[in-house]
Amino acid sequence: MGAESAEARKAVVDTSAVKEVLKQVIRHRVENTIVRASALKEHKLQEVSNSDDFLYGHWMSLILVSGSAVRVILKIHFDTATSRNMLANKLKKKLDDIDDRMAMDHMREMCNLMAGALKAAFNNANIITGISIPLVTSGFDEAVFSDKIDPRKIHDVWKITWPEGELACSSVLDVLSWNDFTELKIDEDKPDDEGDGEFL
Repeated sequence: MGAESAEARKAVVDTSAVKEVLKQVIRHRVENTIVRASALKEHKLQEVSNSDDFLYGHWMSLILVSGSAVRVILKIHFDTATSRNMLANKLKKKLDDIDDRMAMDHMREMCNLMAGALKAAFNNANIITGISIPLVTSGFDEAVFSDKIDPRKIHDVWKITWPEGELACSSVLDVLSWNDFTELKIDEDKPDDEGDGEFL
């Protein structure tokens, strides 16, 4: 009976629905993390009109969330001025008090928090994953990723905008076991204390 039930579940997995849930879960967790980590006000999510541009900012921070069921690369595309403004806003300091190194560290920390939030969402659905070390690299390196687009993977690009700036966010998903995602839900998680402390 158990084997039959497992086969039945396998037969009814709607991969299109899973793709949409995955996209929404990632966007939701990334948005909440960035807004809390930088104390953004009056932010909006916007679709990217031309997702084939690939070069969305001078810099790019990225991190990998990976397990036996899925691999996800999360990326934030940004300019130095934007990252400095975000950290100054978070710490309530003058822009002149924030140097480039501090701003880059802030973006790395945001990647850590984003990956942790996504890992928690997966964990709630009994999907076990691990997290890599975050990296900051040139935005032009995205051209390397664009040359290796795999149509079997799920690509998503969107923007978070606010009066003082904008970030382009993107994700690349490789689902290795669709059955593992039947319990994944789009949740409205409440902010916790994780994004409220100083990072530096």
